[in-house]
Amino acid sequence: MPINKSAYRRYKVIDMLVRNKMKPYPTMNEIIEACLEKLSIDSSPNTIQKDIAQMRESPPNGFDAPIYYDHRMKGYAYSDPNYKLNDISLNDSDIDAIKEFIDLIQNIGSSRISEKFNNAMEKILSTVLEEFPEGDTKQHFLQTMTPPKSRGFEHFDLFYKACRTKTPVSFVHYSYKKRKFSAVIIHPFLIKEFENKWYILGYSESHKEIRTFGLDRIFDPFLLRKSFISVNRKIVESAISDYYGVFPIPNQKKQKVKILVSALGTNYFEAYPIHESQKIQKEPNGFSYITFNLVPTLELTRLFLSHGRHVEVKEPEWLIDFTEKLK
Repeated sequence: MPINKSAYRRYKVIDMLVRNKMKPYPTMNEIIEACLEKLSIDSSPNTIQKDIAQMRESPPNGFDAPIYYDHRMKGYAYSDPNYKLNDISLNDSDIDAIKEFIDLIQNIGSSRISEKFNNAMEKILSTVLEEFPEGDTKQHFLQTMTPPKSRGFEHFDLFYKACRTKTPVSFVHYSYKKRKFSAVIIHPFLIKEFENKWYILGYSESHKEIRTFGLDRIFDPFLLRKSFISVNRKIVESAISDYYGVFPIPNQKKQKVKILVSALGTNYFEAYPIHESQKIQKEPNGFSYITFNLVPTLELTRLFLSHGRHVEVKEPEWLIDFTEKLK
């Protein structure tokens, strides 16, 4: 059973009172008064009793709190005097780092993570803000572009589970180019984001090869109970590290790509490298030769074309012809 925000805040108050060595053995009335004073929550004895019972539960439902009622002292105490709720020691530097990280997460937003992870993040944020309430009024110094949630993103959790558990998935795919629907069974191994769009990569039974599908074109996916077809680990690693984009050009492997870039265009590639293999060789005339060692993709050629006269493909020969045909 998930622990809600209000209950957790009361747990923290109860823990604080029970560990107070200056005034040990808090009574039920003292706990209720403390909740009202610190949290503006008017709690009943029944609510506090349920909270204490929940604290005694084992994780993940509780905290294994050794709390008990001392009839002689007529108050509550821990049988282990060293126990502390969520006993994590943080120094000032740790706290400052957490505050900065939370501020960053709040500004970036949650459009790039699944609903399940978003819910978990909301719980973390609410807990931290309870510990550091001054964060609510802190001036923000960061604004990022938050794209709207794209169609198909609601299937993220299903495909994440399928990749993690190696489970085939059946779905209906719509081709923008052919303008028709088709049934697909995929054995997925990677979810990939590129330019705020999400894709699933896996072995397609109908195509008999590794294929990439945009989540925005996927409808009615469901998990299948059948044997999973695994792909070579090197293929997975290549899809992660050797692509700029998601759609490799058919029948092309990892290779050297060389472009000639103007002085102005060089500034862009210096500021925003597109791949870890990128190397820049500047010429006396201000132009540069930039090389990459990767799998050529459709997105790579479109990037080159988007720079117009500032970028010219020099190697390999086939990519020069391929790019020319796209103009």
